[in-house]
Amino acid sequence: MSTDNGAAATSTAKNDGHVAFGATYVTDLGDSAVTLGAGWSQSEYAKTGTALTADDGGMHIGVSAVTGDLTVAVGFADGDSIASATGTGTNDIQVDGEVVKAGVKYVSGDLTFNVGVTAGSAKDSATMGTAGTTEDSYDSTSASVSYAVASGVTAILGYTDVDSSNEGSNDDTDGSAWYIGANMSF
Repeated sequence: MSTDNGAAATSTAKNDGHVAFGATYVTDLGDSAVTLGAGWSQSEYAKTGTALTADDGGMHIGVSAVTGDLTVAVGFADGDSIASATGTGTNDIQVDGEVVKAGVKYVSGDLTFNVGVTAGSAKDSATMGTAGTTEDSYDSTSASVSYAVASGVTAILGYTDVDSSNEGSNDDTDGSAWYIGANMSF
């Protein structure tokens, strides 16, 4: 927690105070080890002229469960942020976004199978005091199989598919790919 830093309000938004809370709970449910986590954060801003549509802050919640060789996890986050679009603080932007992530991992001897998905969306506005109206989005699905070839050497075969948009239009980062590689540790 940080309180008022005494910064004078200017035409650029300045952080005036912050508070955050977080918690984690771990328990066993039958044969599964379950972990729950959550957090909340809020910042207050000082600004002259046009007021912000929302202060910086957000929340997240997640859960993971491990049963033997199977791990399943899912998380959700939602919040607002304020950033400098130019890096100089002269053109502040506001972003309201949310994201969901989920994944599954299964280990069978020398093989490890992974599947994950991400779905996120946000609306940004370069005009202070005006909420964003056009959505940016990012959706990704990935899967991989890893094989422990030898001690310290793991071969990987994977696939990723990405679909994203900026201001409601698809951008150039969409697509899918197969990949093959190896991890080595000494």
